[in-house]
Amino acid sequence: MTYEERGRSNDNRGGFQRRPNWRDHSSGRKSQQDRGRGFDRRDERGSDRGERSFDRAGRREGGYRDRRDDGYRDGGRGRDFERRHEGKGRGGARSDSRNRDTQSRFAQGRKDERFSSRARRGRNDRSLAKDTEYQNFSSTDEYVSPDPNEPRIPAGVSAEELDVQALRGLATLSGPNKDIVARHLVMAGQLIDLDPEEAYKHAAAAAKRAGRGDVVREAAALTAYASGRYEEALREVRAVRRMRGDDSLRAVEADAERGLGHPEKAIEIIDKTNTEGMELSEQVELVLVSSGARADLGQSEVGLLIVDDALALLPQDTDPYLVRRLMEVKIDRLRELGRANEAQDVQSALPEEIEAPEIVDLSLFADADVDNKRTQLRASESPLVELFDTLLLDLDGTTWNGDRVIAHAAESLDIAYTAGVNTVFVTNNAMRTPVQIAEKLQSMGLHAGPEMVMTSAMDIVAMMKETLDEGAKVFVIGGAGLREALKDAGYVLVDSADDEPAAVVQGLDTAIDWALLSEGAFAIQRGAEFFATNLDATLPQERGFALGNGALVRAIQHATRKRARAGGKPEPGIYLRGAALVGGEQPIAVGDRLETDICGAVAASLPALHVLTGVHGARDVIRAPRGQRPSFLALDMRGLLEAHPRAKHHRDGSWTCGESQVVKATPWGALTVDDVELDENVPYTVTLDTYRALAAAGWEYADDKGNPVRCPEITVVENGDPAGQVEAPDPVDVGEGSQADDAFDADDEQLALFADDLDESVETPAFLPGEEELERLLAETAQDEGAEDEDRLDTEVNEDGGE
Repeated sequence: MTYEERGRSNDNRGGFQRRPNWRDHSSGRKSQQDRGRGFDRRDERGSDRGERSFDRAGRREGGYRDRRDDGYRDGGRGRDFERRHEGKGRGGARSDSRNRDTQSRFAQGRKDERFSSRARRGRNDRSLAKDTEYQNFSSTDEYVSPDPNEPRIPAGVSAEELDVQALRGLATLSGPNKDIVARHLVMAGQLIDLDPEEAYKHAAAAAKRAGRGDVVREAAALTAYASGRYEEALREVRAVRRMRGDDSLRAVEADAERGLGHPEKAIEIIDKTNTEGMELSEQVELVLVSSGARADLGQSEVGLLIVDDALALLPQDTDPYLVRRLMEVKIDRLRELGRANEAQDVQSALPEEIEAPEIVDLSLFADADVDNKRTQLRASESPLVELFDTLLLDLDGTTWNGDRVIAHAAESLDIAYTAGVNTVFVTNNAMRTPVQIAEKLQSMGLHAGPEMVMTSAMDIVAMMKETLDEGAKVFVIGGAGLREALKDAGYVLVDSADDEPAAVVQGLDTAIDWALLSEGAFAIQRGAEFFATNLDATLPQERGFALGNGALVRAIQHATRKRARAGGKPEPGIYLRGAALVGGEQPIAVGDRLETDICGAVAASLPALHVLTGVHGARDVIRAPRGQRPSFLALDMRGLLEAHPRAKHHRDGSWTCGESQVVKATPWGALTVDDVELDENVPYTVTLDTYRALAAAGWEYADDKGNPVRCPEITVVENGDPAGQVEAPDPVDVGEGSQADDAFDADDEQLALFADDLDESVETPAFLPGEEELERLLAETAQDEGAEDEDRLDTEVNEDGGE
């Protein structure tokens, strides 16, 4: 096949051979990160090689002189074939492979085949929203326009992927519109080689929203060109040139004329092009278009001379890619002229083509069918300590267990402290004073001071101040921590109901007895208000769960029929007051118990990180009701120093998160991991990201069905741990030495010895017929069918006779 046949194909597209991969001609090969970049600004391209003249001694200024007798010129270069930089060329000619040089600066981000498939998916009517309501200007969620003709923008496509200069050119647009236009341009750049039609739709949508931007019109030009809309491409190219006042996209314009069957116009365009300062790659594009246009006119020899002159003028350090492209077109011209031997010689001298390895980002494929289903599980691309200025930390089960610090807590908090993050230890323990708690933390190697401690005793005192005057009498059921907080607040502590206290305050005290509880009940019966530091039902101990303050409060409530006003967790006040201690403006709570630590944070409208170092494990989190669901999940406090991937819902109803396996909740409430249904009675081990995906799936099911999912006991390990990969169980093999149920065993052998002595009159029932019985049954069936045929025939005869 000739070059023109390859270039123009059946749709009459003009052009020259195009490279299958985008190349940076300044460095020889583009880095993998930059592959797929399109529409880069010309002033950002190039290398440090400096300005060179692409000229040859003795050649007059004016381009390529035709050496034939008629003196026909090549197509009128009009200027020296020179370069200032060797950068990423825009190119201008096409073949069916669509050289990435025709792209532009609107797509510097990722690109793979997922964009061509997912961009064609149907609309999601649930996500329809007016642009005026589209407030997330840097959104990566799916966007579906109210305009049915505007293609949707899949989730995961960000305006930040657009070239910085191109994004700056959209600065005059409104926030939402700027974001949408930029994301359309990103999609156009990602799809231009994979699916030109879809790329064109995105560029057209951007142009409809912001048609006055040169980068938008450039995208429209190149996508129209790539999709074979040559007349439209010409209009857009000329509009871009008017906006910029330069020779932008000259090769595209000339080759579009070729595509319309006007090679003479292509030559005219090239003849008028000023190549001074033009990048070498763009000059090569013009040469190839010019050579192809000459061949279109039957002037293959002129086309050959154009390419030969260009090869002669190339600097020695030219990118081999450019050399190869010129030589390949030379081969086509030689073959068109019947000079096959010369073409073969050039073929053997072609520079080796080095293809950049195709690196596939599998996460992009995972995102291809992501929809806009939300979950209460939040994501963060940065470590949490960079997002929040205050940590509201639980003690038991989060910071310490008994008298030992929990693994990774001390070092994690040291890093947070060094980063300038405030720390407040928030506890429902009212027995100890802030000084005592700080001393214990310090003994464990943690940075702590009394001013960093917020107890439930301090919280309830703050609540009491709202209704009780300073100096009021208070009957106390509790330890030193509660008594000290009340005294500091100016209240008078009394020991008997006969002293007519204004309030009874109850906190945990392991020395509480029947007499003390009864005295409090007497005071409440006489009109005293009733306060409780917290309502924790249990207190974790090494032997199990002991009675918490809430259990003892219930005794007085049951006797007096009066409900206590409670402080501490899960009430929101303790968190808000804890943050106020250190002036925290963006706090995050960290805890292990759902009904206190997490529920309190939710009530206070604060994000919460749940750690698996205390009372509640992964199964509890996955089955957690709406008011007890954390914002972030981690193994331990190292989660404060890590980014948290987004849990993604896919159109098939499954969930993924980061490096997780694929998770789904079945309609009957079971959980699956990579299509393996989790048995409720079997414990499993999963990775951290799979655990996050399981939580998202479990919460979705509970919200939809009103019941929690069925979930086994789950152990969570770090990502990358092979133990956390859930796989289908291996089939049970019958090991050597074991026998199948129907194997001939010793009992059968013993029975065989006496088989001849069995009573022949005893018949053994057969569940399947033997050969003889089968023959008998077949014969009987044949007889029955024959009888039926005779009866049918008699009936028909009788009926005919009746007629």
